[in-house]
Amino acid sequence: MVRAIASRMLPIAALALFAAGCSAITSAPPEVTVAEIEPSGNAAKPPDCNMPVLRRDPLGDFRKVAIIEAVGSVYAHESDVLPAVLRKACETGADAVVVIASKSQTSESMTGYYINSVAIVYGKENPVGAVAVPAR
Repeated sequence: MVRAIASRMLPIAALALFAAGCSAITSAPPEVTVAEIEPSGNAAKPPDCNMPVLRRDPLGDFRKVAIIEAVGSVYAHESDVLPAVLRKACETGADAVVVIASKSQTSESMTGYYINSVAIVYGKENPVGAVAVPAR
């Protein structure tokens, strides 16, 4: 009787362990890297700021202020990784994020869901980096 119960419970226990392992993999936070190109000239925004996501460069003047890359787990989707990108873009003081690449990839150097983006600020010149020219 004990063997019969154990033989029925073994597949259920194995399935539960497998599901727990998969949920641990999918719940790992994405790894995000930020490389500043130039100061945005804006203060950092809260991590939950309303950051527009663009899929191509805007038509007006803008400056690229940071490159933001993120990699999620093999089981992640864009909806799992993009919020981490947007949090980092808010920290840079950006006005929007332009997504350059968003794809699931498997390679020797990287496996998982990958997003390559650029944080931008609208306008031509960086007010912090602008140099005043003395009048003659």
